[in-house]
Amino acid sequence: MPDFVREHIRPLVGAAGLHLLLFALIAATAWRWSSSRPPVPMAIEGVAIDERSLPEDLRGPRPKPAPEKPVPQPVPAAPAPPPPEAALERAAEAERERAAEEAAREQAALDARHAEEAERARQQKLAAEEATRKAAEAETQRRKAAEAERRKTAEDAARRQEAAEQQAREAELQRSIEAEEAEAASMAASGVVDQYRAELEQAIERSWIRPPSAQPGLVCTLYVTQAPGGTVLDVRLGSCNGDAAVRESITNAVFRASPLPAPADPRAFARRLEIVFRPTE
Repeated sequence: MPDFVREHIRPLVGAAGLHLLLFALIAATAWRWSSSRPPVPMAIEGVAIDERSLPEDLRGPRPKPAPEKPVPQPVPAAPAPPPPEAALERAAEAERERAAEEAAREQAALDARHAEEAERARQQKLAAEEATRKAAEAETQRRKAAEAERRKTAEDAARRQEAAEQQAREAELQRSIEAEEAEAASMAASGVVDQYRAELEQAIERSWIRPPSAQPGLVCTLYVTQAPGGTVLDVRLGSCNGDAAVRESITNAVFRASPLPAPADPRAFARRLEIVFRPTE
């Protein structure tokens, strides 16, 4: 109830003032109406005597005829005050209009306050959504950075591992080469390799069909790849002082000599051979 009075204090005060004004208006109208009533005439008895019936000596002096007076024009009567019911109706209508205007102003103020609150809530929602979006972007950037760092760390570790393995392979290859060289040197010192090469050259020469263009002093370097068991897989010619026919005949001779003879010592076998072909005259 106190909230209702506080919110509608102005309409209540206005209504009370209007009722006091109506009461004063009704009282003034009643007083004016009672004071404007004409006095009540009183009855007086008398006998009318005609002056002409009196003797001359009793008659008074003959009055002079009075000048004609202008006929007074009727004064328009003041408008009668409106009946109290009409005044009350107009006052009530004015009060209703004033109350309607006051209610419209209050409703407009309430609508404005609601609109302001809605706009404030919308701005707060937008701010919260923006903060959430920025937080999500920051989290995405953090995850990307962490993933990039993890990938870089993994790549660095892989490169280090690969480098270490490469070094190990190179070291193993170097040891293998050194062992092969030592073994080859040992076999060369024993004459096994020289004997194996001589057997290869002889086998190729036996399979060679000398072309007519072959000249004395023919020397050709052959690079032969063989499988275990002596099967020839590939032949390439290096330096050679023969013509095309001679070069082709030597290549064909190597394939015809397949499988190549095996060395007396299996340790002298090599998949890749470098053979200097010098046919006898």
